[in-house]
Amino acid sequence: MPKKTDKKSTDKYLLISNGYSIHYDETDCFENDIKLDEQKMGTRKSKDVAEELKKKFYDGFLKKHYENLIILTGAGTSLDNGTDKNKRGKTKTQLWDECQTEIDTFESKISGFKNKSFYTEKDIEECLSYILLYEKLNGTIQNDKKDNLIEILEKKIASCCNLELQNAAPHKNFISKIIARKPNDSRVKLFTTNYDTLFEQSANNAGIVLIDGFSFSQPRQFSGKWFDLDIVNRERTRLKEEESFISEVLHLYKLHGSLDWVKHGEKIIQQTNHENNPLIIYPANEKYESSYNQPYFEMMSRFQQSLRQPNTLLIVVGFSFQDKHIKNVIFEAVEQNPSFQLLIVNFNNNQSIDTIGTLKDFFDSVENKKIKRRVSIVFDSFSDFTKNYPENEVYRKNEEVVNEQSF
Repeated sequence: MPKKTDKKSTDKYLLISNGYSIHYDETDCFENDIKLDEQKMGTRKSKDVAEELKKKFYDGFLKKHYENLIILTGAGTSLDNGTDKNKRGKTKTQLWDECQTEIDTFESKISGFKNKSFYTEKDIEECLSYILLYEKLNGTIQNDKKDNLIEILEKKIASCCNLELQNAAPHKNFISKIIARKPNDSRVKLFTTNYDTLFEQSANNAGIVLIDGFSFSQPRQFSGKWFDLDIVNRERTRLKEEESFISEVLHLYKLHGSLDWVKHGEKIIQQTNHENNPLIIYPANEKYESSYNQPYFEMMSRFQQSLRQPNTLLIVVGFSFQDKHIKNVIFEAVEQNPSFQLLIVNFNNNQSIDTIGTLKDFFDSVENKKIKRRVSIVFDSFSDFTKNYPENEVYRKNEEVVNEQSF
C-alpha cells in the first residue's frame, strides 16, 4: 500500500477538501498525500496531472444534485473581465492608483496624512474609514471651491467600477452553466458584492431573465416581494395542469448595491442608468452598519435564509472573505446546517492554496491543512473554473425535448 509522503514547503495545493486533497511539486503529484506512481503519471508534468485530478473532482462534485444552488461572487470575477487589462475590474492597489489624485487632496486637510499606514500600504478601505471618522469629529472636508472631497473620491471609485462586458469574459458562460437545472428545482441565486453590471449585461446577452428585486414596470422600484415571484408558461401550465416554470431565469442579489441604483426620497429606490450618485456601499468600515439599511438588509436576509435551506451548495468565487458580516453568515451555515456544502474557488498570486489568510476559520487545523466537514477549497481563476464547470447534458437534452413538444 502506498505510504503518505511528508509535505514540503514547495508543494502547491490545488484542492483541500474533507478527506481529499490534491497537491504537486516540481516532479511529483500527490492525491491524499500519496505520491502517484509512474504508471499514473506517465510522461506528463506534475502540474498537468494535478489539474486533471481537479477536473475529475469538479465532475463528481458539481454534477451531484443539490436542491438549492447559491453563488457568491466578489471583485475577483470582475478582474477576469476579458483580455483587455484596461477594461477589467481593479484590485485594491490598482483602485488606489487610479484614485491617487483624489486621495492626495486630503494631504493639506489632514495632518500627517501621507504618514498613515493606510497610505503607505495603499489600503483604500482603511483610508476611507479614517477620513469618515475624521469628518465625524471635525466636520466635512472641502476644497477651496467648497466641494466635498470625500464625495469626489467616492465618485471616482464608482467611475472605476463602471465596466463594459468584454467578449472574452466568462460571465455569460458561467451563468448559462449554473442555471442548467431541472425545471422543478429551485432557482439559482447569485449574490455579489460587486457594483458593476457585468452579470446583468451577461444575462441580457444570453437571453436570461433576471429577478433582481425590482418591479417590471417603469420606473423600476425595489421591493423584496419581487424575489418571491416566478415566471411560468401559462399555456403549458394549462395543458399539463401543473406549474410549468420557464427555463433561463436567475435570481440576482447585489449585497453592496449597484452603479445603476439611486434613491429618491426616503422610501423609493429606483433603478436608473448612468447615475452620478449610485446607491452603493463604499469600501469602508461602515459597510457593516450600512448593511442594515434597505435594500442591503433585504439582500443579506435573503442570503442568510438561503444558506439555511436543506441540501444547499454555496459556491464562492472571487470573494476575499474580508467582509465579516458575510463571512459570519457562511460560517454559521457550515457549523449549523447539516446538509450544507461550501465550495470556495480561491485564486491568489501564489498559484496555489498555500496562504490560508482569511480562510483560516474554515479549518480545524491550518498547520495540518485539516479542513472542516462539508468545506472544499480549490485553486482556480473565475475563467478557468467556468471552463472546467461540467455541462449538465441531461438537463440540456430534456430542455430540447420540452421545447420540441411545445410547438
